[in-house]
Amino acid sequence: MKVRLAEKSEAEAISRFVSELAVTHIGSTLQVEGLENLLRSMDVDSTITRMTDGFPHWVALEGGAIVGIAVVKPPSHIYHLFVRSDRQRSGIGRRLMNEALWFISDRCGRATVTVNSSLNAVDAYRRFGFRNAGDEVVDGAGVRFQPMSRDLPSRSS
Repeated sequence: MKVRLAEKSEAEAISRFVSELAVTHIGSTLQVEGLENLLRSMDVDSTITRMTDGFPHWVALEGGAIVGIAVVKPPSHIYHLFVRSDRQRSGIGRRLMNEALWFISDRCGRATVTVNSSLNAVDAYRRFGFRNAGDEVVDGAGVRFQPMSRDLPSRSS
């Protein structure tokens, strides 16, 4: 497995990857409007906008195919973390999370890292050291999530 920063030319593949996994793993926790809004936020144009706006995207690749992705909304918010269904619990998510946390640590030093976890991923984020940071939320777009956070010591600590 290779992990590297994604290129804008990969925006379509990234959009397709996260959208398919969102339908599979998150769709059942949302009303139709919420899923439609979530998928709209994952389309190619939105992905390119995030990349242009400085959200680093890391891809995990096996045989040239994307098997995982992590995205950070600077300075310290985990925007996306997705691993292909058949490769979950194989260390890909941890490797991607570490890339994201190193990025945040390098830029912020000690920081509180946040994530709006889909309901199906709360246990995974707990394994990464996150804890609930409030009650479950349904935002104005109909997307349900659990706010979570974790403290990140500086890399020099």
